[in-house]
Amino acid sequence: METRARSTIRAETYGHAAESCVLASNPCYLIERISLPISHLARRVSGNEAEQTLTFDEGKAIVRVFEGGLLLWVGASNLVVRHALQLLLESGLFLTTSDERVVISWYRSVGKPFAVIEGLLFATPRDGARCNTHLR
Repeated sequence: METRARSTIRAETYGHAAESCVLASNPCYLIERISLPISHLARRVSGNEAEQTLTFDEGKAIVRVFEGGLLLWVGASNLVVRHALQLLLESGLFLTTSDERVVISWYRSVGKPFAVIEGLLFATPRDGARCNTHLR
């Protein structure tokens, strides 16, 4: 029975998912500062200094370091939970930085986490716009 439950958790997909990127000079510092305050709300926290996964009852949030910033992904069973998880991550960013000009753009996620953002980040000028979200 326990094995079946684990395989269900691994295979679960979230019908409502979004992703974003934030350009920052010290992403390893930010990942810790974002994850720590909300970790007590999560059912499980896993990862390392380069990626944190926070699992909640009805959703999941992933914060991953990439060269030059952070990638953010949230997936949830419904829109309310997805927006709540987005707000948790955003509030961590706003509390960590004093930049009042921070604008975070969320994109609808399809398929595996970060597929859309990675496409935007690594797009050639002909392919489309790059991610312009930033922190200073």
